[in-house]
Amino acid sequence: MTQSLRINEHLLIAACSEQHDQAARAMLDHFALLDAAGPQLAPGSRIDFGWAPLQIEARGKDWFVCEPDFDSEPMRWRPSVDATLGVLQSQAALVRQSGVAPLATRGDQTLWLTPDALDAARVYLHRTEPDSPAECGWYVGCTQDDRDDAEPRHAVRVRAGRLLTLKPEWLPALILPTGYLVNFEQGRLAEIYDNQDKCIYPAETEPDG
Repeated sequence: MTQSLRINEHLLIAACSEQHDQAARAMLDHFALLDAAGPQLAPGSRIDFGWAPLQIEARGKDWFVCEPDFDSEPMRWRPSVDATLGVLQSQAALVRQSGVAPLATRGDQTLWLTPDALDAARVYLHRTEPDSPAECGWYVGCTQDDRDDAEPRHAVRVRAGRLLTLKPEWLPALILPTGYLVNFEQGRLAEIYDNQDKCIYPAETEPDG
């Protein structure tokens, strides 16, 4: 499925699945406002769109909105917006559920990932102040007793966007702000602690009586 509108005498196309159809339309309407405000959009234009920078590329006489392929090196662009819209929608759902003030992580920013965490039953994500704009501040690790070997494997720096293929279930948590700690168990969100070490998920219920 696609959504499209005409900009500067060219058809601007956003290819997506049906579940992201409305979000793609809203995105194109936003691009039309950006174009009207100037500078005009053209092939090569790059727009920051929360999780990912999006780029306009000419394919024949039409223009396509392209998202990064974060697994490619050097990074390539693909004529789709499905992954970007899917991440944004899942993050928006977590923001609504938790009530926190979001702090975006871009897929082209880097995080620190302990390789053992990819197969661990219990994993934590902790966000601190990044050292540079190229980093998002997230560290992903696992507890000692969740590893089979005695020697820990050192964390490596990877693009946050690599989680789209490595561990997509972690992506919603990347919208949480600095100081937050997130625990996953068996691939499911278990707990969220804010920057005051208060557990905000699952929410505490008031005792009866």
